[in-house]
Amino acid sequence: DSGRPFFLYLALAHMHVPLGVPPPPPPASGRGIYGASLSEMDALVGRIKRVADSHGKGNTLLWFTGDNGPWAQKCELSGRLGPFMGAWQRQQGGSSAKRTTWEGGHRVPALAYWPGHIPAKQTSHALLSTLDIFPTLVALAGAALPPNRRFDGLDVSPVLFGWSDVGHKVLLHPNSGAAGKDGEIEALRLAQYKAFYTTGGAMACDGSIGPAEHHQPPLIFNLDRDIQEQEPLDVASGEYQAVLPAISRAYAQALEDIAADNVSVADYSQDPSATPCCDAQHVACRCRAPGSPAAVLAHHTERRVKLCL
Repeated sequence: DSGRPFFLYLALAHMHVPLGVPPPPPPASGRGIYGASLSEMDALVGRIKRVADSHGKGNTLLWFTGDNGPWAQKCELSGRLGPFMGAWQRQQGGSSAKRTTWEGGHRVPALAYWPGHIPAKQTSHALLSTLDIFPTLVALAGAALPPNRRFDGLDVSPVLFGWSDVGHKVLLHPNSGAAGKDGEIEALRLAQYKAFYTTGGAMACDGSIGPAEHHQPPLIFNLDRDIQEQEPLDVASGEYQAVLPAISRAYAQALEDIAADNVSVADYSQDPSATPCCDAQHVACRCRAPGSPAAVLAHHTERRVKLCL
């Protein structure tokens, strides 16, 4: 209302187990509680869009994206992989979705809306990352990134505005809970090629966990031809031999860049805004004293989730 620029980061809990939809439920979608939760999230985003447009259409950039693929071990509560099956992993057992570096685990939907700036009904094939949001917003605000550190993200406003279809040539896929050590680079994307150094280790809906495997040389998939990641290139093929040196150089450069980067010295244990609290009036606090209605509700919720596995 003041007319001053603002920034809002809204992290909706929808589509994450446990799913819950307050009454009255949204219109039936044919997908049970998952579909109802998705419908409610869609309605909330629509309300935000209408409010932004009411304050001058074209004044606000809306950028919507997810953070990972379906949580496969939650079965019907997790959503679907679509064409991003990670078929090679599924043949070995285990999940190829959330917690993994397969396309079904890391590829997420993204929509950007800014009338008068971003062309409508446009799809880009540029390889982008949620890491790009920060440097892009900084650039659009007319500011500059701190010069004493490196950033993995890019200013992708030319892609958003339809001026370019070029994003990342190299993108890292760190392990986020499957086989290997958390945070280690277990997969790497180079143009249309995806190289896996570690696979397995995530639970599927049927309870299976694919065996942890380390690959040297790496498994390499050509995603232009094989978006399901079903058949890795034959290591003896000319295509594999041609792309492996470039992938190996990119991987070595990534590890070198990580090793040389600045390490945060922030101590969040001393930051009041990051300290766990029990203030029932504060939206970010969670107060569940033993025997309280909230604690009882949490107990029943956890039990219900376990029955759904």
